[in-house]
Amino acid sequence: MSLIKSLLTRFCRRQSPSEGFSGSDSGMLEIEALVQAHGDWLALLATILERERVITGAELARTLSEFAAHTVEDRPAEGQILSFWASRLNDTAATVGKFPSVH
Repeated sequence: MSLIKSLLTRFCRRQSPSEGFSGSDSGMLEIEALVQAHGDWLALLATILERERVITGAELARTLSEFAAHTVEDRPAEGQILSFWASRLNDTAATVGKFPSVH
């Protein structure tokens, strides 16, 4: 959780107030919730893709991690968020195999 907060702190400092980021705690919570929600959605999508045998969750996590590594060079905040999501996918992929299939 501290990684997200540090990312969001850096991200909010670089935004201008005219773009809707005041740097307040409530703004930080909204951005943190947005990052978490996107990560959860991505984990759900990865689970569906694995179930349909399109790509494994581990492979998707690995690919996103590589993408994050390249992104962080030019856009550090975005790269760190992508890295967080890759980690989230990796955790989900490790957990999904423990649950029985629905169909």
